[in-house]
Amino acid sequence: MALEIRKIGTEKEAEKKSRRNTLILSIVMIAILVFSTAGYFSLREDTGTNTGSGKVQNVGGLWHFDYNGNDIKLSSPPESAENISVLVLNKIENYAGKTVYVASEYDSGWYEINSALQNYAERVQPACFGECTKNLPEKDCNETMIVISRLNASVEQKGKVYEQDNCVFIEGNIDAVDAFIYQIFGIS
Repeated sequence: MALEIRKIGTEKEAEKKSRRNTLILSIVMIAILVFSTAGYFSLREDTGTNTGSGKVQNVGGLWHFDYNGNDIKLSSPPESAENISVLVLNKIENYAGKTVYVASEYDSGWYEINSALQNYAERVQPACFGECTKNLPEKDCNETMIVISRLNASVEQKGKVYEQDNCVFIEGNIDAVDAFIYQIFGIS
């Protein structure tokens, strides 16, 4: 049985080999870091929706789009608005500089409208449509008003949005509210 004898190198050769190994290991580690980061971003699901006016993106469960430098955030994607009848001619410019009164049967509808219009309307204020027992102003269609009402849960309807005088009536859930907002901002 023959034993293999290892050649004894000089200290300079050992240091050179150690530097080379450290350099190779460093390059491999940096490559892993760069490729894993690039892979994360390239393999990530694109949750954006292209629209005629720009791109709507899902960020943290909310749907964002930019309108004249303002970030508009909604609860529903634009696709949810496709099945909702929206018969509204108004655009966001029709609300600019005006007080917009909102009568809503549920808080999320009020918050969605307020969030979307706050940078355009002079003021977005809760109100009652007609007479009410709440401590809110009672308004009618002589004012710029948005009236949000729930559909009966047993009815299999998607909702609808329509205008009458200065009022916009939104019947349905938050998808109907967002369908109205997408419409007035030209995202449809």
